[in-house]
Formats: sequence, C-alpha cells, structure tokens
Amino acid sequence: MDQTISVISLVISTAALVIIAISLSYQSRQTNISQDESMRAHHRELIVMSMNDSSLRTCWGGEMPSGSEEEQRQLMFSNLIFSWYYSSYLTKDANDMLLKMNLNSFFRGEIGRAYWRASRSGWMELTNAAEAKRKRDFLLIADSCYECAAAGTP
Repeated sequence: MDQTISVISLVISTAALVIIAISLSYQSRQTNISQDESMRAHHRELIVMSMNDSSLRTCWGGEMPSGSEEEQRQLMFSNLIFSWYYSSYLTKDANDMLLKMNLNSFFRGEIGRAYWRASRSGWMELTNAAEAKRKRDFLLIADSCYECAAAGTP
C-alpha cells in the first residue's frame, strides 16, 4: 500500500513540475513579447516625431536618403509598415504565407522597393545580430519578396 501511495505521489509531483515548467516557459515568452512591443511602441513614437519635424531626422545618425520632404516622410512611414510586418511575424500573428502576401503587396509599390533599397543593410545587421531563427527567416522572406517584385515576377 505504501508503495502505491509513493508511486501516485511521484506521478502527481512529476505532473506538477511539468505544469510549472510549461507555465514558466509561457510567462517568459509573454514577457519577451511585452518587452518587444514596448520597444516597438517607443520606436513608433520616435519615427512619428521625426516624420512631423524634419529637424529631428538627422538625430538618427547617418544620412537620410535624398529626396523631397514628402519622399522622406513616405520612407519613414514605410519603416512603420515594415516594422509592423516584422512584429506580426515575430509574435506569430502572421505565418510565412501571410507575411509573403503582405510583403509582395508592399514591394509592388515603388516606395516599398525604395525603402528596402535604403534600409536593407540595417535590417541585415539587425537580423545577423539576432540569435533567433525566426528573425533571420523574416529577412530571407523579405529579400525573396523584394527580388520577385524588382524582377517583376509574382
């Protein structure tokens, strides 16, 4: 009888530990998503401020692509759109197929292609520094969609 109780106790304890491990893993993932979203919200705010005040654009460092005020604002807005696609993909709100659909549409427009030509290297540096496979996959999909759009193929 004591052995049966010990076995049942062991099974219950093991199940409890597994549930705790799953819960901690889920909480960790949620915390990472929350931190990423907080950073993206801050980034959006900075971009919007820069879009509304051209004197702030040079604060980002480097040089803004040449072009009119309107073209610069369009490129900055494209960054917001592209960053949204990135966030959706990382949080798994968008799968590969949906990401490809969005990026194919984005790169059909000249502004989207101009944005990628101007910012691809920065995205490449970001994803190369990242250890997450999904972040690197995002860049591969974006490059593939851009190449298809630039070549005029669907």
